[in-house]
Formats: sequence, structure tokens, C-alpha cells
Amino acid sequence: MPINLPILTVTALANGINPCGIGMMITFLGYLLVFGGKGKDKWWIYKIGLTYILSVFVTYLILGLFFYGAVYYLQRWWLAGIFKYIIGGAIFVAGLIQIKDVFWQDLPFHLRMPKVGFEKINKLMAKTSVGVAALIGVLTTIFSTPCMMPLYIGTTAVIARSGLPMVKVLGLFLYYNLIFVLPLILILIAMGEGKQVVDMKEWEHKNIKWMRFVLGVALVIVGWLIVTR
Repeated sequence: MPINLPILTVTALANGINPCGIGMMITFLGYLLVFGGKGKDKWWIYKIGLTYILSVFVTYLILGLFFYGAVYYLQRWWLAGIFKYIIGGAIFVAGLIQIKDVFWQDLPFHLRMPKVGFEKINKLMAKTSVGVAALIGVLTTIFSTPCMMPLYIGTTAVIARSGLPMVKVLGLFLYYNLIFVLPLILILIAMGEGKQVVDMKEWEHKNIKWMRFVLGVALVIVGWLIVTR
């Protein structure tokens, strides 16, 4: 299956605006601005924020390459004929769940960060340093897998089926993850340049449904493409 760069870009951006990652970034920077000892120092905010984003980037990249290796070999085993239906169907269902949360969020089954993960990360915020910011980035990526990973795994499956050499595969993953963290960089710039925490949380609240909708539609499309191609 050939890799279409514009589609890969749109997919990465759709994954990047997931509510889990966006919400945690705003919460994390908001905590720094309100309670952090150096919260009024713009360059401290940038230092901590960029550390967090770099940690998310590296963790997501490693996870992506791990899944690539797993999918690459699974697709070449005896179950290769049904594997695409399993993974494509799972991603398609994940998309329907995200879309369901746009209109009927009180119904069961959600793809969100578990409460225990949110609580653990919140406790770490009180000890914010460069090292802790990196750890928060790792934990956010891991605990956010229910809402961030399905689309990434779908993209990984498509790349694994492309037959490209490893150098080009690595380039695609680096590009995908750069686009993925772009919304986080924009949020960092906005808050670092003085955007109020209340305004950012209000923006998040107003747009969370659209974030879920875009992510859900992208999941449905990628799941469908995996199954039908």
C-alpha cells in the first residue's frame, strides 16, 4: 500500500488534536502558571513545556516503532489474511466510540485517560522540574493510549504494509510525530506569550466535542482503508 504524504499529514494532525493530549498540556502549563514558583518566568515555562513535548515525541516515536515491528511480522505470519480485518475493525470501532462521545457521552465505553493516570500525573505536577516534566510526558503518553493510540496503530499498520526500507520508515515516523506534537507547541506558545489559563480551559471545553469528532472520523476512515485495501 503506497504512503500518501498529505493523508499521513492530516492523520497525524487529527491524532495530535486528541482531547487527552491537548487537555493535559493545558492543565500542566496552567499549573505552572498558577502554582509554579517560576510560573511568571516565560522562559521557564518554555523550558518545562518543551521538555514535556520532547518527552511525548520520543515516547510516542518509540511506541510507534515497537508497534511497527510487531505489525510487520504479524502481517507475514499465517494469520496475515485475517490480521487486517482484526486491526482495521478494532480501529473502526474505536472511531465509532469517539463519535458516540460527541453526541451521547453518557453512554458506556469511552476512550479516555483512566482516572488513576490523571491522579498520578496531577501529584507529579507539584514537584515540577525538568526531569519531572519529562516523566509527566512519558506517563501522559502511556496513560493516554486509549484515545491516542488507535489512530497511530492504524497508521503504523499502513506503513508496515508499504514495503518501504527502514530508513524511509523512520523518516515517516519522525515526520508523523513532528506533526502530532505541533498542536502542543502552539498551545505552549499561546500560554507562554500570556494567554490566560481560564481562556485556554474555556477554549478546550468549547472544542472538545469537535476534537473527538475529527479524531473519530479519522479513525473510521483509516479502519475502513485497512480493511478494504
